[in-house]
Amino acid sequence: MRILLVNPWIYDFSAYDLWSKPLGLLYLSNIFRNLGCEVRLIDCLDRHHPSLGQFYKTKSNPYGCGKYYSQIVEKPTILKSIPRRYKRFGLPEKMFVKELEKVSPADIILVTSGMTYWYQGVFEVIAILKKIFSPVPVVLGGTYATLCSEHAKKYSQVDYVFSGGDVQELIGLMEKLTGERFDLGKIPKNFAEFPPPNYDFYMQCEYVVLRTSIGCPFHCTYCAIHKFATNFQQKPAEKVVNEIEYLVKRYQTNLPDGKAGNIVFYDDALLYNSQEHLTKILEEVKRRKLNLYFHTPNGLHPRFLTEELTIMFHQTNFIQPRLSLETSNPEKQKQTGNKVTNEEFTCALKYLQKAGYSAKDIGVYLMIGCPGQTFDEIYESINFVHGLGAKVLLVEYSPIPGTKDDETYKFNLSDPLLHNNSIFSLHPLTLWDKFQKLKDYAHQINQKLM
Repeated sequence: MRILLVNPWIYDFSAYDLWSKPLGLLYLSNIFRNLGCEVRLIDCLDRHHPSLGQFYKTKSNPYGCGKYYSQIVEKPTILKSIPRRYKRFGLPEKMFVKELEKVSPADIILVTSGMTYWYQGVFEVIAILKKIFSPVPVVLGGTYATLCSEHAKKYSQVDYVFSGGDVQELIGLMEKLTGERFDLGKIPKNFAEFPPPNYDFYMQCEYVVLRTSIGCPFHCTYCAIHKFATNFQQKPAEKVVNEIEYLVKRYQTNLPDGKAGNIVFYDDALLYNSQEHLTKILEEVKRRKLNLYFHTPNGLHPRFLTEELTIMFHQTNFIQPRLSLETSNPEKQKQTGNKVTNEEFTCALKYLQKAGYSAKDIGVYLMIGCPGQTFDEIYESINFVHGLGAKVLLVEYSPIPGTKDDETYKFNLSDPLLHNNSIFSLHPLTLWDKFQKLKDYAHQINQKLM
């Protein structure tokens, strides 16, 4: 079977490559290859695509992050009142079409989707695919397809919308749509059996993203992770380290002498069960003397940070650890999932500082724009974090369908475009100045810590 995988463009007011890769497709690629399939990926968000080099010079920070190529586009009617420029991020359309013309006819096409409010890029990609490969079945999966499946079925023009993350169910669907049959014994039964993600499609690989687990044991009211993975599963520690060593040797061997590889963990609960999981992973990394930088863009749970673990973080080059606090208001902490207390957070911060991390190294996520949240509460949270000597990272609240918050507050937004966290759709435009002052204040106090 010939399979084409596609990662669409982003349509948004802003976007940045913060170690972003279509990780689901990269895992599926190796699963399909193990099943004897011929697989091709076109990633519209590949900043280092050779075609872009003709007119766009890609710049990255020391750890591989950077700006996407972008083009200004017309804002959708529902966003006309937002006083910001709207853009398409990623390869120009002509380059995408040229890449498709190089591809052998596929038996099936799988398109992923990121944020629910990025569906414009998804629709545009699907329209082009249907025009060029009209007889080929196109399946849409990913975040938008799972959280807004009815919207996707109604408007995307795709052949099938696949919700969730069950690989066996997906492969069953592919058999139904193509008439092909796979060796059931080679299909992973759980995440522990997943092969490593496949980065063969990238000419330049400044970082490698992977997961050591899927799902989350917590049930935060603003999060929809349980729509994708109903059970929390961790890979065995030794298997994770084997994957890390393999990925670095295969894809980051062309780094300058002395430069470490960048490994990015995208787990939702990396520290959970750390004595049997992350601690063993890092002990083995030390034993093998792997020269790496580790990054954790998803916030870490302060509750599980121990003094021993923070020391190991520092010894194995965890760069700028990021902690999830969301709010310093005790009542809101309990209401939103009870995953951390101020006492636990304070203790975790002291451990990191004692291990050798400075104020500029430690980032703390705080949410703004939550339902029922006052500006006083946000300022108090900012001052609380600043007073403990850590950098504040403000995260705009997104009204995500399928969450407990959605059940409680009945968002009932007319269009997924209104899920966009940067437009504060739950609040009137008259409050925008107040939100901007919050951001300016956080920036000012962060500068004092540097």
